[in-house]
Amino acid sequence: MKKWVVAGSVLTAVAGGAYVASNPKAREKVVHSVDTTKHWVQVISNNRDDVVEQLSSSAEKVQAIVEAATKDFEQISESSQNMKGHLFDLLETVQDAFDEVKVVKNKLETRANERELLEETKEEQ
Repeated sequence: MKKWVVAGSVLTAVAGGAYVASNPKAREKVVHSVDTTKHWVQVISNNRDDVVEQLSSSAEKVQAIVEAATKDFEQISESSQNMKGHLFDLLETVQDAFDEVKVVKNKLETRANERELLEETKEEQ
């Protein structure tokens, strides 16, 4: 397997080199890319301290954003847990209220039945 990978890499490099050597536009692009790369390497070398400071500053900003996002996520997670607790409390309260309504309904039905019996008894007498 390793031989195939090495052979494939070498073959690809040779084919790419042949293509670049035979195609004038490809040669121009390669030369332009090399010149651009040389330019940026020189700029970075000449301004190494500034570049390192800028990269460090950017890394600190990214880290601060990640920390803030982590805190926000923790707050959202905690709020979700609180909401879950509130939801269970709410469901329990609704169930209790439903049970109380059933009791009141039964009492009212019982009283209504008692009244009917009293009225029937009075009519029979």
